[in-house]
Amino acid sequence: MKTQALRLAELSRFWPGLFAALVFVSCGPGKATVDTRTPLPFAEVRERGIEACMDYYQVPGCAWAVLDESGVRTGTAGNIFMGSNEEIEITHHFQIGSLGKSFTSLMAAKCVEDGLLNWDSRIFSVLPDWEKNARTEYGDLTLSDLLSHRTNLQPLNKHSTRVDRKTGKLVYTDIPNFTGTEAERRSAFCQYALSLQPAETEGFSYGNSGYCIAGCMLERVRGKTWEELALQLAADLDMEIGFERPNRFDPSQPWGHLRIKQTRLEPVSASETKVYNDPILAPAGNIHVNIIDFSKYVRQYMNGLKNKSGYVSSESYQYLLSGRESYAMGWYNEHETDSIFYHYGSEGSFYCHMMIFANLNSAIIIFTNAPGIADTENFINDARNYLKDNYII
Repeated sequence: MKTQALRLAELSRFWPGLFAALVFVSCGPGKATVDTRTPLPFAEVRERGIEACMDYYQVPGCAWAVLDESGVRTGTAGNIFMGSNEEIEITHHFQIGSLGKSFTSLMAAKCVEDGLLNWDSRIFSVLPDWEKNARTEYGDLTLSDLLSHRTNLQPLNKHSTRVDRKTGKLVYTDIPNFTGTEAERRSAFCQYALSLQPAETEGFSYGNSGYCIAGCMLERVRGKTWEELALQLAADLDMEIGFERPNRFDPSQPWGHLRIKQTRLEPVSASETKVYNDPILAPAGNIHVNIIDFSKYVRQYMNGLKNKSGYVSSESYQYLLSGRESYAMGWYNEHETDSIFYHYGSEGSFYCHMMIFANLNSAIIIFTNAPGIADTENFINDARNYLKDNYII
């Protein structure tokens, strides 16, 4: 095997997508002391293998997939939560956080191909009733701008919360607490975002608010909620998905973990209500899925790079991946050596990653139930390098 470490420490500019309003609390039976560990040299990663690297970085469980022209190889390691004896299975679901941004972008591409939208459709041409209460500075923002983070919107990536004494539920302390159905709350949140003074940014500015507005544009032209559209897309691709943390609906699924007071990891239990993935932010990433089904999804983009159409045309897949420099529609892109397309995603308690190597016609997907901290990032990068070295080059 060739020796080539693709450590992407230089990709520190990415934001893994910590979009949920979270109150971090003690909530599970397992605990582990946490110290940020020195990243391993690749020679040691190769010698240790994935499971030993998990132990080193204290990652409770993971699933991985390597896609190439011959098919897909998958694997799992670890447990559904720290302290459990139940092992991760290949059919287990993981919360993929901002990897779901590409899901919203693909739904948008389908709307464009169906003639319901254009990439240069402006927000208020689709949602004219929103314009009267919005800042005029946002009048020229387009669907493409929203999905590629080329806006001056306030990002609204995370929020302060407290627990309401009467209901025991989280309430926001820094933005309004929107009421109504999830679609109504999402609409109100987006209109609130459009009422705020623009951020002092130019060019690329990573934010969840733009994806939520794009989600509302899709809801308006389709006449369905974002969740209904996401489920339809999944069905069309023969995938099974759900929303929020998977163990909220099935305790035998993987549990996420949080870093408590910078000292230890604790599982987020199935009944925990203080860690909340608010559905109003779903277009920015709130999907759970298993590694096998997500491999089908990534394969669609790989085929598109080879001029093969699928759910949308190959031209649309290529636009989603490369339509804007550095970050297109739910995908980062780089073309210095190999052309690579990638994203990281975390709602706080899970951390996931996907990367396509275009010149090698290969891809790697890694799901973990570890929090979005430096140790998990280093494990993901080491695991990806190990899988690439063993299965691709």
